[in-house]
Amino acid sequence: MAKQHRNSVTKNTERHDGPSGLTQKTGKVLILSAPIGSGHRMASQALAEALAEDPRLCVEQGDVFRFFPQWTGRLALGVYGWVLRHCPSLYAASYRWGNGGGSLWVRNALNALLCRLGKAYLDREAPDIVVSTHATPTGIVSRYKRLWYPELRLAVVVTDFTVHQWLVCPGVDTYYVAAPELAERVRELAARNGLASPRVLVTGIPLRKAFARPYSEAERTVLRHHYGWQDGDFVCLAAGGGDGLLPMEELCAVLNRPGLESLRIVAVTGRNGRLRRRLDGLARTAYGGRLTVLGFRDDMADLFTACDAVVSKAGGVSAAETLACGAPLLIYRPLPGQEGRNAAFLTSRCGARTAADTEALADLLRSDIAKGAAQRAGERAALRRRCGHGDAASLVARDVIYM
Repeated sequence: MAKQHRNSVTKNTERHDGPSGLTQKTGKVLILSAPIGSGHRMASQALAEALAEDPRLCVEQGDVFRFFPQWTGRLALGVYGWVLRHCPSLYAASYRWGNGGGSLWVRNALNALLCRLGKAYLDREAPDIVVSTHATPTGIVSRYKRLWYPELRLAVVVTDFTVHQWLVCPGVDTYYVAAPELAERVRELAARNGLASPRVLVTGIPLRKAFARPYSEAERTVLRHHYGWQDGDFVCLAAGGGDGLLPMEELCAVLNRPGLESLRIVAVTGRNGRLRRRLDGLARTAYGGRLTVLGFRDDMADLFTACDAVVSKAGGVSAAETLACGAPLLIYRPLPGQEGRNAAFLTSRCGARTAADTEALADLLRSDIAKGAAQRAGERAALRRRCGHGDAASLVARDVIYM
């Protein structure tokens, strides 16, 4: 089987200009993710963008939901979304159980089934390196490597500010994480589950190239004028509501709170047309020019840079994007489980703040508005230096090609 894989791609060539004298090999990189939340897919796109800059590589992106019938994937995503919206406590309980030692037999059984379903796809793609951004493809490829292709190189990108134990599998060559604490967590989980201590690099969470560009305050002012924002406006960007988990209509109620007369909300609804129409109605009837509604955008880096604050959920990639642009992050009602752990890390290490309701959110916004422009500019620059990792995708890509 290994011979079949080696013969299915162009013969490797080598060069010796890599870090610490390591050897670069050309070949095929397969980036695998799962469509559970947008962050995993966004990290995959960022890595594909960075890896594609090397002409010696053939880079493909894959989705493990293609391994089984479409109706199964739609059902799984529908149930997942319903639980998050209507019964988050059930999700929290399942997350806690999944992080306990007694859940690994379920993970292993699922991986065995999905590996059988995905074997034909992996055989056909014949990658030299697989980069996984989600626990499901990590487990599948870990098993595939052990049974059929031990020469396969497997890298895992952790796209949150916490590590779920289902991500830690045998046969992973390298983990890429957002912070030193997460590297220790990976090693701790490996030891707990009887695995050798893995190689772990702290790179940050991979982001698209646009988030690697630093902006001066003068350039930021130009961006604000481009969007039609006045110098006296305090612009709060509401992002992450496209999946229906951020209650944007509820958030907009802060516009009626006293002491927030300079507040302007820019709501980005993504591809959620129904939410956009509802917010457009509110903008016309209730809030006028103080509420701007945008759909899907490809200039999110500019919007994050130009705004004065971001209110969002505690998704790993969206939080990393916010920090890379130096925008203060306000986390609104984080879901228990993964989001809750992300929020705990971000509030303790990156200056993020949480709000449980619109009253608490209004208080946070008032405190930010009360700061002078110079103070806010200094805090943005400090946050970007301390917590921003806009170059994470290029760091991961540069290491992957020398695996």
